[in-house]
Amino acid sequence: MQLINDFFHIISAAHDVTSGAYRIALNPEHFVFKAHFPGNPVTPGVCQLKIIEELMSEQTGEVLRLSHINNIKYMNIISPTATPELEVRLSRIQKTDEGYSLQAVMENADQLFSKMSIQLIHQR
Repeated sequence: MQLINDFFHIISAAHDVTSGAYRIALNPEHFVFKAHFPGNPVTPGVCQLKIIEELMSEQTGEVLRLSHINNIKYMNIISPTATPELEVRLSRIQKTDEGYSLQAVMENADQLFSKMSIQLIHQR
């Protein structure tokens, strides 16, 4: 399931070959939030990973999928009502034979929500 332009949309983007900076808006009316959790919506960790995957696919123009999680930390809950917009920073992007390795952070001006080090490969 693709999340871009449904679960979230890109407000702004700036990137080069080794980094990316995105401002995204979450859709608090998306059906995922109705189930996770009713009356107290929380952005699932798997959706955070999928957002990173889709932003990298947009940035590179390639269809990518998650291959490996080297490290991931969820520090704070992302509620689409309390935090409807997020900053997503991609860094240390390195091209590999199979795809890309990178680090990613989701935050807003005063709060760090998650950080991860992952590998994405070309979708086959």
